[in-house]
Amino acid sequence: MKTIYLAGAILAGSASMALAQQLAPSPTLDAVKARGHIECGVHLGLPGFSFANDKGEWTGLDVDYCKALAAAVLGDATKVKFTPTSVQQRWPILQSGQVDLLSRNSTITFSRNATLGLNFQGINFYEGQTFIVRKKANAKTAADLDGASICVAAGSTEEKNAADWFRERNLKVTITNFQKNDDAITAYDSGRCDAYTAGVGALAGQRAKLKVPDEHVILTQPISNDPQGPVTRWGDERWQLIVRWVLNGTIAAEMLGVTSKNVDEMKANSKNTEVRRLLGAEGGFGAMMGLPDDWMYKVIKQVGNYGESYERTVGMGSPLKLERGQNQLWTKGGLLFTPPFQ
Repeated sequence: MKTIYLAGAILAGSASMALAQQLAPSPTLDAVKARGHIECGVHLGLPGFSFANDKGEWTGLDVDYCKALAAAVLGDATKVKFTPTSVQQRWPILQSGQVDLLSRNSTITFSRNATLGLNFQGINFYEGQTFIVRKKANAKTAADLDGASICVAAGSTEEKNAADWFRERNLKVTITNFQKNDDAITAYDSGRCDAYTAGVGALAGQRAKLKVPDEHVILTQPISNDPQGPVTRWGDERWQLIVRWVLNGTIAAEMLGVTSKNVDEMKANSKNTEVRRLLGAEGGFGAMMGLPDDWMYKVIKQVGNYGESYERTVGMGSPLKLERGQNQLWTKGGLLFTPPFQ
């Protein structure tokens, strides 16, 4: 039985390699390799997710994903350039080919997937929309904002969610929109609005930029479920495959206990078949996508697994100090999971 199993595994591996060789070339992958770096569209500046310091150095959860992709494709997490995008610019910039992907807080929705020529390649953050208000307002829930004025970015998911939520409950609010998130939060901070609405992750970062952060509170009741993840254009299946499975790989690494600190030992000594496939010790998974077989080893070595990235960018090791919540692994009560590396 063992001999039959091994022969079957070899045949399956050969068939997978033959299929990979038959896949259409990836124009995006070819362009990335030719220019020597990935062009990644990110937020204009959202602490914890994508934010550039005075030296132009980008950090954040979404930035880490772009670095992970660069490590997988080019072997070097530093080979990525970041293009800041507004709510209005993000889709045209991706559709035009100016960037290879978007990695920014953009909610996955049916209409975007169906009408914009874009595909969402998984979820790297489970977001939920809520509100930031002044403590002196004594608002505890969104319903307490009846009659209030609310600042929001124009054209955002948050603008529609807020309008729908209050209308459905026969509550009256005045929604004032602004071209940029920064303009909206600045207007709120100056007193032009009673509240500002965004995802809880965004609000945690925005609160830190207010004149007196301690005078403001983030309401704990979410009014939506807004999963977010990397976005690619239609029509380049192999590039989509790579973008999707790099994200899956960072989540799988955390689930399998592979970290940036133990990845060398795990690659050399682990007897777990899925770990060995993930790190390129067997299986030839990288070759199936046109990448080196140690693609995920380089990702984990240089950037870390999902949990490591979360903790240093938005988690308890960061100024935002966001609990994992829904972004915890499914094995620990959260929603985060990945298909197996088989």
